[in-house]
Amino acid sequence: MELNRRLVNTPPSGIRRIGQLAKARPGCIALSIGEPDLDAPESVRQHISDAILAGDTHYPPNAGITPLRSEIAQAVNQRFSTDYSPSETVVTIGSTEALASALFAILNPGDEVIVPIPSFGLYQPQIEMAGGVFVPLPLRGNDFQIDPQALEKSITHRTRAILFASPNNPTGTILNAESLALLRHMALAHSLFLIDDSVYDSLLYTDSFPTLMGDPALRDRLIYVNAFSKTYAMTGVRIGYALADEPVMTQMIKAHSFLVVSVAGCIQSGCRSIFSLPVDDSVSLYRERRDLVCRALGDMHLPFPVPEGAFYVFPSIREFGIPDESFCMQLIEQEGLALVPSSCFGIPGHVRISFCYETSVLEEGMRRLLRFVEALRA
Repeated sequence: MELNRRLVNTPPSGIRRIGQLAKARPGCIALSIGEPDLDAPESVRQHISDAILAGDTHYPPNAGITPLRSEIAQAVNQRFSTDYSPSETVVTIGSTEALASALFAILNPGDEVIVPIPSFGLYQPQIEMAGGVFVPLPLRGNDFQIDPQALEKSITHRTRAILFASPNNPTGTILNAESLALLRHMALAHSLFLIDDSVYDSLLYTDSFPTLMGDPALRDRLIYVNAFSKTYAMTGVRIGYALADEPVMTQMIKAHSFLVVSVAGCIQSGCRSIFSLPVDDSVSLYRERRDLVCRALGDMHLPFPVPEGAFYVFPSIREFGIPDESFCMQLIEQEGLALVPSSCFGIPGHVRISFCYETSVLEEGMRRLLRFVEALRA
């Protein structure tokens, strides 16, 4: 019996595979998953518990409960000077399902989606499962910004959308004003959708954060995706959201309802007032951890872009002349340290280090990486 060829030909998550190898190696330190070591806010956990005990176990509205959709619209409007209504929001099972709903809403078979790479590994399979064609756009040089000539060459008569993330996973870089201007120009010139994966846009280490949100010319084609997962250390709670112009959101909600029906009502109730919770302490903690890892990599003389957001560092390992996959396998076997090879994100020659772990773990991980690097150079 033949199964879905798109799915059969798609390998499982490379990041999860690395995590499984790390678990199988006794004493291995895994700096591979974007999983904060913090707990979800106590008030959120208490509210979810209260909602369950109060009997909030029935079907909620497909698109989400009205109070939470209203809070999402209000928070986004206040931050970006936009004017989204609650009906232009949807509550999803993490940002992953929000992206899937967006792709199912806008793509027809054979439509192409340009994705700047390196990029999160789920983009390609989601695009292909929605019937689209993944078109990688290599980012420029060591600053990981958009190359105008490369972008121009990527556009065809089948291009339907550009899907981008800023801050980026795995590099931690933020697309600058020039890169965003290029995306804006192409979207308007070629009638393209822009899918803005902004799941890390509250974890910033710089005062400058260019954005396309609030540009009235883009309102009918910009889809904004976010989640509470990373900002509030709630990855396992699985709740995200998206905002888009009413005609687009109508189809997204339809796709969302066919995919998952809805997000659990008790989870949604527990997230009421979440935007009032401060994130400054978490950002300060991640900044300290970022600086620790960056100092260690600097001492190792491994080149990397300084992360401006998220909680990843993306050093180059090209000097060693071995595939990034082999580098990571040997690192697990010889030193008991798990990092993610950059081939999982679409480009060779780098590794991704997650620094959302406690200081002592990061320090030991960097000691192990230093020993490995020195051995390779020797």
